[in-house]
Amino acid sequence: MGFIVNKLILIVSLGLVLGACSAATDMEESSENTTDEAVEAVEETEEKSIVVDEMTTTFYPEVTRLRHLTEEDLKWYDIIITRLNAIDDFSGDRETVYEIAEEYGEDPEELYFNWLEIWDAKVHGDNGNYAILSEAYSKLTTEIIEKNIVGEKIEHSSSRSSLDEGNLTTFVKHELDVDGELYEVAYVIEHRDDYRIAEIIEFSVNGEKTDL
Repeated sequence: MGFIVNKLILIVSLGLVLGACSAATDMEESSENTTDEAVEAVEETEEKSIVVDEMTTTFYPEVTRLRHLTEEDLKWYDIIITRLNAIDDFSGDRETVYEIAEEYGEDPEELYFNWLEIWDAKVHGDNGNYAILSEAYSKLTTEIIEKNIVGEKIEHSSSRSSLDEGNLTTFVKHELDVDGELYEVAYVIEHRDDYRIAEIIEFSVNGEKTDL
């Protein structure tokens, strides 16, 4: 009778040991799976980075030497801007200048060309004798994105910028759609050598700064 009881106890003990081993194995497998999933999640996050491994930070934009405004230029500025301000927008810019040229007996095309230079000098003249005009600025920001952001399909949703005249820096922010995902890309440009050199000194994606 004692032998039977001891045998039963031995069988039960073996069952408990085997059960414990099985549970430990399950826990180890679960732990390994969790670790693997965590590693995969980290790798997936790293793979989603839209910033190139080695960034390009120095650019050489097209720079325009501004017109030196004369008394005659300032007179034309007052005449033309007064007429344009009477219009809701500048959609009739060229036509309006042509009309003024005819009224004053001037060559329409020549006056319009001079007007564009006068306008640029009035807008940008406080920052020196040189400036990055609208078309060149658009090319610069496009090049910055093309050189530093990767993706199969990159679309611009919106952009804005502001110039700090004291420090000669420009803050730029883009809303980009990269492969169906929306990102906020922001950076600071430092201007040197009469705007001929544009250096990226800060760069971030969704508020997270990137090492330059």
